[in-house]
Amino acid sequence: MRHVSTKLLHVFVLVMEYRDLSAVAACTQGRVPTVAYSLARLREITGDPLFVKRNGMLEPTPHALRLEQTARQILAKWNLLVRPGEPGLSKRRDDGRRVSIGFSSSIGDPVITEILTALCEQFPQDSFVTRPVIADAALAGHLGSGELDCAFIVDSGHDPERVRQHNIMATPRRLVSATRGGSHDEGESDWILLQEDCEAGSPLRAFLSRQASTPGHRETVVPSWHTQITLLHSAGGICPVLDFNVPLVTRERKTRLLAPPSSFPEWAALHFWAPERSGDKGVLRDIMDVGSAVLRDPLKAIDSRRNGRSAAHAQPAPA
Repeated sequence: MRHVSTKLLHVFVLVMEYRDLSAVAACTQGRVPTVAYSLARLREITGDPLFVKRNGMLEPTPHALRLEQTARQILAKWNLLVRPGEPGLSKRRDDGRRVSIGFSSSIGDPVITEILTALCEQFPQDSFVTRPVIADAALAGHLGSGELDCAFIVDSGHDPERVRQHNIMATPRRLVSATRGGSHDEGESDWILLQEDCEAGSPLRAFLSRQASTPGHRETVVPSWHTQITLLHSAGGICPVLDFNVPLVTRERKTRLLAPPSSFPEWAALHFWAPERSGDKGVLRDIMDVGSAVLRDPLKAIDSRRNGRSAAHAQPAPA
């Protein structure tokens, strides 16, 4: 194991988690062949097969299951070496502070609202200011200048200097279709997109460029997730939606999921960006942890809050 790099171990741990090379490629902002090469290299070093493919899914061998625990321990120790002292920085000022957070619009308004609600509850002394962002060089500049403190972003095609990037998770990207009012036409060539979908670094941009020659292909670009979904429900069309938002989009609505076309980028990756040099690393880590907890199961967080609010209203008033 002494010849194994932390990069190889990181890729291996991600494959153990997602069992899908495309998902890991999205997480690492790399390519599927690069992920496959990393696994092949690790197998050469360890001398034993790590995965077998059954029914289209990667299944770990007993050797991989044993290796996973060791790999996680090595990565945890490495993180302590390269990020010394961070836990001690999480002490907050008594008067609180103002934290500016960027969000990719595709995360969705309900999920962003849930993250902010959780932050306000856990850190009532702090103030939070948010804005929509796109993962590009301009965002890196805003982080470097202090205009933004951190950002939750989707599908970054950039690897900027002086920005610390934390992978949160990979999630499937789905296609949701809705019928136009009074019509049976599902408008599967009418795409309703966010601005970030149209940026050069977006995996969707490359896919849509290939779709542009399809007869009837049309793109409508809107300023927010709420506008995107409202337009989908009212006018019909097709939207790319992150998997955890699908129940929020399809609840009590006449919509359906479409099978993804060939070459459609089926995985999206969520990352947390923060400046490499910051006097509040502990505070930013707290924000990342709260946001990550919501993002890993936003529907559960939203429903739990709604149920708790309903139960509170249902209690009889004291006599």
